[in-house]
Amino acid sequence: MNTSPDANQNAAQSPVAPKSAGKKFKFSFLSIEAQILVVLVVAVGFVLVAGWGAAMNLRQTVAANAAVMNVDSGALIEIEHLRNLAESQITNSRAYFLMGSKSIFDKQEADKLAFAEALAKFDKERGLPETHEIVKKMESLQTQEKEFFDQGMEYRAKNEESKIVGQFYQSKTNPILASLNQNLDQMIKIHNASLETSKEKARAAGIDAQNQIPQGMSLLTAALAGITACFALLVLRMLRVRVVLKRQQGRLVDEAKSAILARDEAVSAFTQDLKEPLLSLHEIADNLKTAQDTSQIAAESELIKSTATEMQSLINDIYDQKNADMNGLTLRLEQLGVADIIDDAQIMLQPLAKRRDIILQFDAVNQSVLAYVDRERVMRVLANLVGNAIKFSPKHSRVQVKIKSDAQFVNVSVIDSGPGIPENQIAGIFDNFWQARRTSDQGAGVGLAIVKTIIEAHGGTVSAQNNIKDGTTFTFSLPRRRPANAQLKKPSASGVRRVARAPGLQGRIEHPDGPTL
Repeated sequence: MNTSPDANQNAAQSPVAPKSAGKKFKFSFLSIEAQILVVLVVAVGFVLVAGWGAAMNLRQTVAANAAVMNVDSGALIEIEHLRNLAESQITNSRAYFLMGSKSIFDKQEADKLAFAEALAKFDKERGLPETHEIVKKMESLQTQEKEFFDQGMEYRAKNEESKIVGQFYQSKTNPILASLNQNLDQMIKIHNASLETSKEKARAAGIDAQNQIPQGMSLLTAALAGITACFALLVLRMLRVRVVLKRQQGRLVDEAKSAILARDEAVSAFTQDLKEPLLSLHEIADNLKTAQDTSQIAAESELIKSTATEMQSLINDIYDQKNADMNGLTLRLEQLGVADIIDDAQIMLQPLAKRRDIILQFDAVNQSVLAYVDRERVMRVLANLVGNAIKFSPKHSRVQVKIKSDAQFVNVSVIDSGPGIPENQIAGIFDNFWQARRTSDQGAGVGLAIVKTIIEAHGGTVSAQNNIKDGTTFTFSLPRRRPANAQLKKPSASGVRRVARAPGLQGRIEHPDGPTL
């Protein structure tokens, strides 16, 4: 075999080039890490020097100012302001009863409002645990003053003499004013004691700081030295972390591929679910072309309606399940007769059963049996469970819907004659897109996930159990009692709904025209 000189040269050089590049890259990488380490060491040294100098300055400042304490006397000033307002409001009220001037009336009203606001502000911003009870006493005294003022206004309205009314008000409010002053004096004593305590604590803290700062700086120095050593070890560890990150990157890529595959499976499953209804629509369209009488056209129309309802139900199931996973499920609850819901479900599902030669049998339900449900969502539950039972049951078999009730729940069971569910798969049948392998060509199984979501949002349960012979029994429960604090209202013409939440339920609740709960 002949080889050109250029080819030989390239072949000889090609293994060498990557090795040189790898050495150069490695050296460059280590140089960057070494530079970073040098910068960190210099930075830590600078912090140590600066911190020690700052600590020495702080020690001198604390030592110089330890004996000088700036006491905030704002609380005492506000207490005196409260005293002036208390005296002013009572004095102006007394003057009003004697003189009857509107300006004096307005002034005493303003004083009362200012006193109440100042007292509340003082209690919020400058109140102490010992003063809260005093503030309550002063508020009670203020209420008593208001009652006496109102009595004076009643006497004045009865044309009593101003002097008599003024004397009445003065006799009633003198003790109140004295009590207010006593309470304010007590508050002053409490705040003075608090200020003295604060001064002593601050003075002791200043002396302690002079002793603790050098010790603290020694600890800080040792800590920073340890941090510097940790930085050095961290740089070395980063080399190992880089390898770990590469492995994680590979794992994330695999997870992304798995997510894409799951998405494709979901799309495929949804397509499979729509395939049969679309084929049915094509078949019905062909039948309508050759239809001769109105009865046949009416029958085919019912099949179209049933098929469209089935497709819409599938779309709503996927939409609701997605919303439930993200934001929770919203329910529109009403107290309805279970018999009416079962009758409507039978009318809706009978065409599908007839098309598959399935005998669909519903138990009769007493009209007095009521449940607190979202009618549309419960119809979807029945459509999913009964629809699956019809799909997976052989021709000429029977699908039964049995209803039992107790004091708290209405229990609905759907019994089919299908292939059943493997025992090791029953625990996961309510997961998204589950379907038994033997029947995976008949749908994605998304309906079971939304069935569980809807029933649990009502506060009920749903379960599946294989029959002794062939088939499976799905059972779900609906509450007969409304949630606590929920009040039913008759729907109005406007149809407006208000959202509410009720204890014990997993979803949000909407009541027709009811007050927000």
